[in-house]
Amino acid sequence: MRSSIRPGRLCATAAAVILCTSLVTACSSSTPQDASSGKAGVDVTDLTGARVHLDQTAQRVVTIPLPAASMLVAVDGTADHLVGMNSASMTAIENGFLGEAYPQLLDVPSDVAGTDFAPNMESIMRTDPDLVIQWGDEGSGVVDPLTQSGIPVAQITYGTQERIEAITALYGELLGKQDRARRIVDTMHERRAELERREPATTADGTQPSVLYLRGDKDAFNANGTNSYNHFTTELAGARDAAEKVNGSSVAVSPEQILAWDPDVILLGNFGQMTPEDLYNDPRFAELKAVQNRQVYKVPLGGYRWDPPSQESSLMWTWLAAVVRGESAPGLREMIADDYEFLYNKRPDDTQLDQILQTEANKDSANYADFGR
Repeated sequence: MRSSIRPGRLCATAAAVILCTSLVTACSSSTPQDASSGKAGVDVTDLTGARVHLDQTAQRVVTIPLPAASMLVAVDGTADHLVGMNSASMTAIENGFLGEAYPQLLDVPSDVAGTDFAPNMESIMRTDPDLVIQWGDEGSGVVDPLTQSGIPVAQITYGTQERIEAITALYGELLGKQDRARRIVDTMHERRAELERREPATTADGTQPSVLYLRGDKDAFNANGTNSYNHFTTELAGARDAAEKVNGSSVAVSPEQILAWDPDVILLGNFGQMTPEDLYNDPRFAELKAVQNRQVYKVPLGGYRWDPPSQESSLMWTWLAAVVRGESAPGLREMIADDYEFLYNKRPDDTQLDQILQTEANKDSANYADFGR
């Protein structure tokens, strides 16, 4: 039976014990620690080890990192406290489910930072925030203008499963929504354990299928390698990363390199306009196994893009585990609907589920006609 985000006894499994520990003690520099909230305010340590003090739980929050807006809303259970976001976050909201769940988000200012994450202080000050979420590993230049203005800043670092869980816990502390945060992370632990218990996927010739994650457009290809979250997701799903010798994320690769890798499955990310049809119709890739077997897929887009780590990552793991096994993921649509009802207070209908799963873009890809039903 597939798990959904639901109440459960915290610490009922070893994974949950890890969560308890991360929320209460200083397990690592990536975990909020010594947090307290109430009439005296909120005191917490962010993912860089910096202390953050708020006079009360956060009421007016500006988010500069790309995934932060949707994650904040999901942990909060409301869109009432998000007052500013990155323009790339807005793009995902406009094109995904979150804008339908919370139409008011479409009116939230999205000019609070440049493409280099430098804060637009004039825009930020107009929102009258009591908290700004900012990257903690992009240099002091993107943080100092905020701290010098006197606005409390919570810094995050990103890119691993451990960090996404720590970010979720941090938002729970800052918003006073610790129970919701724990529930999200508990679900990740449960689904991860389910996938780790499965045997690796195999192809018809008995080998482990290789997966290549591509982002960009059809004339500018970028691949993610061993130091990326996509590498973690691919291995958790039971497959092998075709770009495992690439060290880093969004590394430019040539068509010739893609041909040399000859992956069994190609995933097209949501940071570009490329579709499976583009690859199917491109004569340069006619000999690729993934093209010949119609195993090129556009990654889903829901409350946020499914390719980077977020509150929806466990759905991505489940989706990919089915894709690499040539399965149609029965029950996945219900799992998505259950999760979204909790995360966004809105249950998607069949049309919205088709949009989330990119059914139109993936209509000519293998095993996708009834995917998730």
